[in-house]
Amino acid sequence: MQWLTVYEAINALWKEAKLIKAITIEEAFKLIEIIQEVIDYMKIISPRNYERQILELALKLNITAYDASYIILAKENNLVLVTEDKRLAEKASKIIRTMTLRDIA
Repeated sequence: MQWLTVYEAINALWKEAKLIKAITIEEAFKLIEIIQEVIDYMKIISPRNYERQILELALKLNITAYDASYIILAKENNLVLVTEDKRLAEKASKIIRTMTLRDIA
């Protein structure tokens, strides 16, 4: 996992609690606690030293640098990219193996 994933998870909880109101603020805080515990067991990988590759791929595939960083890190670390973003999965699947959460459940 890269650190960006943590911020994306936090942002998703913010949207669910503040904008959509699908969960309460208290539930969002409980989920943050779970995320914090899970992070302790995960290997965190960094996009450091891949900046050029990330930009090149973002330009080539017409995707954000954020999305390109996930692809590059998965490729360089021989990992599967798990995403619910259909557009990203389609573009990434030309380079690496991709799955959805449903695929791994």
